[in-house]
Amino acid sequence: MDAVGDLLISGGTIEGIGRIPLGVDAMEIDCSGKWIFPGLVDMHVHLRVPGGEDAETLQSGLTAALAGGITRIGMMPNTSPPIDTTEMASALMQRASLLGLADVIPVPCVTMGRQGRELVDMMSFVEMGLTAFTDDGDPVADDALLDAALKRVSTFNGVIIEHPEMPGAPRGHVNQGRISNLLRITGMPESTEYQDVARCISVREQSGGRLHLTHLSSPVSLDMVSKACMTTDSISCDVTPHHLVLDEDALLTEHAMAKMNPPLRSKESRLLLTEITSCRFPWAVASDHAPHPQHRKELPIQEAAFGITGLETLFPLALEVLHIGAGLPVTELLRHLITIPSSILGVSPPRLAADQEAEIVLFDPTEKYTLAEIGSCSGSSNTPFMRRKLSGRTRAVWKGRLVHGGP
Repeated sequence: MDAVGDLLISGGTIEGIGRIPLGVDAMEIDCSGKWIFPGLVDMHVHLRVPGGEDAETLQSGLTAALAGGITRIGMMPNTSPPIDTTEMASALMQRASLLGLADVIPVPCVTMGRQGRELVDMMSFVEMGLTAFTDDGDPVADDALLDAALKRVSTFNGVIIEHPEMPGAPRGHVNQGRISNLLRITGMPESTEYQDVARCISVREQSGGRLHLTHLSSPVSLDMVSKACMTTDSISCDVTPHHLVLDEDALLTEHAMAKMNPPLRSKESRLLLTEITSCRFPWAVASDHAPHPQHRKELPIQEAAFGITGLETLFPLALEVLHIGAGLPVTELLRHLITIPSSILGVSPPRLAADQEAEIVLFDPTEKYTLAEIGSCSGSSNTPFMRRKLSGRTRAVWKGRLVHGGP
């Protein structure tokens, strides 16, 4: 039995909240100056399993999640092969369950093989409790197919998570603008994203169904979603900490470690993106954790892989830019990291309540460190934040039992 702050945990269940009675036989953990909150839910994570275990395994990815205070992850399906059958999804969930770390919530493909031609058998996934679908890495480019997918999920209150990138647009390597011109590298204009956001919103207006637009990097995109939410509760989106903290200038110092899709935008766009997050509409914060072996990032920018790791930096960076920088209260920030992403994934959020399984995080908001100093738990280290001074670190995580750290 543990007494963590004002929580009494016994047998993995929260027995009581409030002042602990004298004489209780418990290990008392001093939480002075620390925060206790429910486990975070990262709805957009690439674990590379199966097919990319040289970058991340379930063991390393889920360990990194716990180190970031994340107890549940939404696993993207662009694996090899893609997650387009219930057999694959079930096997991944079972393997993760045996590890006893963070929960894996597979987000299956919208279309078979992510090929954009034929919808997966969505009802078979619904029967196993999975209601969110995505072809992340690519948009569902065919309007008729996107319409059909949205109509299908409307029958069971599911959601299509769309990667907004205008179909047919040339894919560059970085944001089109000052830095792409300076480095003489083909760029991707912001319009590639927000034009597709407009397309998807327009299709949803005709079809109904729930639409979620992921990893938005343009303030125009976020503003479109904010305005659409004034007339419907069936549209949501997420933003990543790296698009809020960094701009395209990071490529000059971090090189390919700062290469991602969507790319880092201009400073002006970054500041506007952060400003719009002060509006009240359903947006989540997600890591878009995308591990790669070192050799795939130690290349010229034009040849390097897209993506960075993000599980361990999700909450510290979100605190830096949204709480300390933009003044968002911590309790409100946690809503964007727990309640809203849980709703999108179709699961009940972790809660601090009596008779609930202890799915809680002990967090020290004052500890300062770098990932280079403490070492990353992920199987990859492709992050532009490896040497950035971070404030706030997960000290312990309980998920039915102590699964990370300790008193």
